[in-house]
Amino acid sequence: MKRPSPRTTPDFLNDSFQLRLPGLDAAQRDQSTSPQVVPQITLGQPETADPTIDRRNPQRGSQPTSPGGSARPAPRDRRDESSPTTTPTPFDSLETARHELVVNGQRFWLDGNAILCACPDCRAPMTVRQWLGLADCWRCQCSLELSVSVLNELDQWLPRPSTVDRSMPPTSPLDLVPAAERAPSTAAFDAAWPVAARDERWRELERLTRRSSAGRWIQQTLDALPAWVLSFLAHVFLILILALIVFQRQSTEAISLVLSTFLDASRMEGGEVRIENPNLQLADDSLPAPDAVDPTEQAKVDAQAETDAAELTQDVNPLALRGSVEELKQSLAKRSGPAATFAARDPRIRAEIVQKEGGTTQTEAAVARGLRWLASVQNRDGSWSLANYDRHARSENRGDAAATSLALLPFLGAGQTPDNGIYRQTVARGLLWLVEHQKSDGDLRANFTGQAGMYAHGQASIVLCEAYAMTGDERLRSAAQKAVEFIEAAQHSGGGWRYQPGTPGDTSILGWQLMALQSARASSGTLNVSQETLDLSDYFLDTVSRSRGRQNPAPDGALSRYLPEERQFTPSLTAEGLLCRVYLGWKRDDPRLMYGVEWLLDNHLPSLSEKDIYYWYYGTQLMHHYGGSAWKRWNNALRDRLVSLQETSGKHPGSWNPRQFVWGPEGERIFVTSLAVCTLEVYYRHLPLFVPIDLSAPSIHE
Repeated sequence: MKRPSPRTTPDFLNDSFQLRLPGLDAAQRDQSTSPQVVPQITLGQPETADPTIDRRNPQRGSQPTSPGGSARPAPRDRRDESSPTTTPTPFDSLETARHELVVNGQRFWLDGNAILCACPDCRAPMTVRQWLGLADCWRCQCSLELSVSVLNELDQWLPRPSTVDRSMPPTSPLDLVPAAERAPSTAAFDAAWPVAARDERWRELERLTRRSSAGRWIQQTLDALPAWVLSFLAHVFLILILALIVFQRQSTEAISLVLSTFLDASRMEGGEVRIENPNLQLADDSLPAPDAVDPTEQAKVDAQAETDAAELTQDVNPLALRGSVEELKQSLAKRSGPAATFAARDPRIRAEIVQKEGGTTQTEAAVARGLRWLASVQNRDGSWSLANYDRHARSENRGDAAATSLALLPFLGAGQTPDNGIYRQTVARGLLWLVEHQKSDGDLRANFTGQAGMYAHGQASIVLCEAYAMTGDERLRSAAQKAVEFIEAAQHSGGGWRYQPGTPGDTSILGWQLMALQSARASSGTLNVSQETLDLSDYFLDTVSRSRGRQNPAPDGALSRYLPEERQFTPSLTAEGLLCRVYLGWKRDDPRLMYGVEWLLDNHLPSLSEKDIYYWYYGTQLMHHYGGSAWKRWNNALRDRLVSLQETSGKHPGSWNPRQFVWGPEGERIFVTSLAVCTLEVYYRHLPLFVPIDLSAPSIHE
């Protein structure tokens, strides 16, 4: 095998050579080159140094002879041709070797099995690789190729026969003689070159040779690789590091669920079914410890809260209330009677229900302050405006259906109707504005027909259905029925609703339409709702809650996304979708409902780090219907935090700043405040579907 060399092959790489041994005098050297008389030495034993030979420069000593017997000077170092002197290089360390050979002017050094020579360019030491016939420089990358005859001659001076098969026999076979005949010359050589000094310099040479070989191999390998290969390897290494970081944070423990240790075909009424996760046993859902408060100041705060909460029990019209208190409590336990869903809003029993279901005086005070602010920004014509609520005092200020509907929802939730409560006039004027702006086909979007138009219609329909169920006013029944029929006509064939009637739907707008249909169904059967519409809605919810592959291990129906073609599940739409499923007939022990509730509690428990009032609104209703420990855990996490975010001073006391909530800037202050008040009214706004309210039983929140 031949390798290209960075320089022309020098003159000395031919079959002729000269032999010069340290420790022999001139006569012996002349005799050693004669074809008839061949000197015999023992390898591995140094000879006596010849005082006439300068080991640094062979030209300064006696001259070797050619194979023909004529004396000729040994060639100088190639660097000497350009300058009379040279700077010492690593080549100098080669002279510590045991034996020196001169082949056609080029010097070789032997020590054991090693054959070394000097680089003709940089004078660095090079190791001759006999099996390849090459010598490579570790410093300047110069490569020399030796002829077969030269290698055969060098093989003769090794202490054992060469293992390399050479095609040509040696030209001057040499015999070995006993070392005793050379004893006088050995002493002289040892005196000139102590053994310790020679061994130390030879070890340094071996270290340099080994290091240079490894470095040369690495450099040659990297130089031979294409640039794209190096880039690929670097990116693979980076991806592996990032993968280790990501997967290290993921928990590999799955939630274990043990329902029973035996099978039974019979269906029996059982206790509460819970999914236990051992990782959550040490979870602390309590609020952080409050700062130390002056008892006097705290007493003032509590007294003010009592005063604010008492507003909702004032100006009660007995004629507007249905039945006695005892009848009302029985209706709560059995969930029966006219408008039983809204029976808990009665001001005569609301305080008991608040305490029973986990509310506080502070939550009721926050509701009262929120209603006070909403009433203060009502327009003169009875409407509200999302963007221009600050201009409510101007007679020309124009309201919209969305703001009017959102503002009326918390008033009705607190039991305020056109016939009862301190805000009866506020509610009556708002309802009148909605009815007057309803079109003949039942459309309640009024002047709000953009992307949020179907949002506005769904919210206005809830208001009309609840107002009719709470009052029984026939003037409201007709408007509510037409609103329901418009919802049914606007449904897409795929089961959903979106910005315009008849277009493919999304989960967010569907939720408001189904809430309206549920309010209509709660009106004691006097409002008609198409079962086909409900079935199509259920089908649409199936399309947005299908799991896809291993990335979504949830059972189909448990989690929800915004559109069927999307992949990402969201907590707000999951809470909205599960609430719709509850209204469509899912039972509390449905595995899909249980999984979704646990997923929300484990991964998206309300916190101040992510304030999403839309999610909190739907999640609170879902958890209240679900009941049990899930509702207690959710209520403890959200209740006091939401109260603390209410503004109690400034320009808008009693409202919530929309800038601190997700989607708040888009909905403005009325949107955020209305949903916040409705969330705090959850204790009595709707009766829970799965766990009846028994005022005589102890509360789980105590």
